[in-house]
Amino acid sequence: MAKINLRLPPHKNSLLPQRVYKQLNRDKNACTNTKMSSSSISSNFERVLCSPSSPSSSSRSTQEKKSNYQSYHHNNNNNLPVLQKRKTRTNTKLFAHPNNKNRMRSNKKVISNTNKLPWALDLALIFNWTDIIDDDLREKNKSLNIFLDGANIAWHRGALLRKKFKCRQFPLSAGVIEALNYEHWLNHKIVAYIPKEYVIGELPNLCDGGGLATVNTEHVKYLRNGIWVNEKLQALVDEGKIRLVERKEGGDDDLTIITEAKAKDAWICSNDQFRDHKNDKSLPFSGGRSLREFSRLRRFECKFLIAPGLDEKMLHAMQSAKGWEPKVGWKFDASYAEESEKKRRNIVSSSNGDDGSDGSSSTRSTTSPGRNDNPGALNGVLPFYAMPHEILPCYFEPTPTTAMIEAKKLFEKKKDWSPPFVKNEWNN
Repeated sequence: MAKINLRLPPHKNSLLPQRVYKQLNRDKNACTNTKMSSSSISSNFERVLCSPSSPSSSSRSTQEKKSNYQSYHHNNNNNLPVLQKRKTRTNTKLFAHPNNKNRMRSNKKVISNTNKLPWALDLALIFNWTDIIDDDLREKNKSLNIFLDGANIAWHRGALLRKKFKCRQFPLSAGVIEALNYEHWLNHKIVAYIPKEYVIGELPNLCDGGGLATVNTEHVKYLRNGIWVNEKLQALVDEGKIRLVERKEGGDDDLTIITEAKAKDAWICSNDQFRDHKNDKSLPFSGGRSLREFSRLRRFECKFLIAPGLDEKMLHAMQSAKGWEPKVGWKFDASYAEESEKKRRNIVSSSNGDDGSDGSSSTRSTTSPGRNDNPGALNGVLPFYAMPHEILPCYFEPTPTTAMIEAKKLFEKKKDWSPPFVKNEWNN
């Protein structure tokens, strides 16, 4: 191939028209990038110089440029590199995206919905809706993951007894135990999340504790150095039905429940709507709106039911019939009474006198004494919170939210739907 040198004058000092100068530059670039013959360059150069420059022939020159450009690229398209050719559009599949299903195209695997049952059918298994559950659904024996907000449930049962019988209020372990043993959840995987200080720790935060005067020694036992343990809950911890959550600096057991439920696609039983965590960045949500949507779809509430007409007079009769006597107060714990007596003797021997202490203040915790530590904390009211289920029957029941009730109505409406009958009038 002959070497061609095209020395173009500068644009300012050029004697050629501007359009001729631009066309020559394009030809020069085409020559350097592709294998172009000298004859084609010279013919193209002559065509540019001989083309009219008058404004009247501008439309004709534009058409000639277009035809020459198409013929040139048609003849030299095979000589272009592969990367410079236009890529053809291939048929790509649209894959699901976690935020928007119609936005992202990728080579990742398709996100399939593992839950083949409708949302209302899962709710029917949780709330035992017999009008929706059929024989086929029972034969599938589907198991759901249900996480219990143990602290919320324990406080809710204590609040109910406080409202009905005017007794002391603190978290009760009976609420968590009744929720774990709910008769319609035997086929499901149920785990309760409880703060660690509700199971082992000081009395003010302990379930069935409250204080030295209100502690239920049938469930709570003294260890040492002001530390108590709820043996009922500790046994469930050893079985794996309860998971302890440590409330460290700024930590919260609600965050653990939400995170675990999101990761394992579980349901949450709690009366807390988690509105105070909408701005928490540690949760696996993009914002408060996604957390609110997750709470609407995956959180249901609960309540406790006491038999109507059950008053104090009837409870006294049942108590005398069963022969049950409450063991409430620090004096019923032998280890605590023994340790308090030793400390009282040491104080008396060191001071060479009797200070008149009754032993209840000798082994108190580092926290300041509360009203539940006073000997007259019960104020003559029976400890209804310590009564067993045989005397005071209190039943746990999960309750659906408003959105879940509407989903049930919609499912029933679609389930009984049938195409309307259209009268054929053409045969008449």
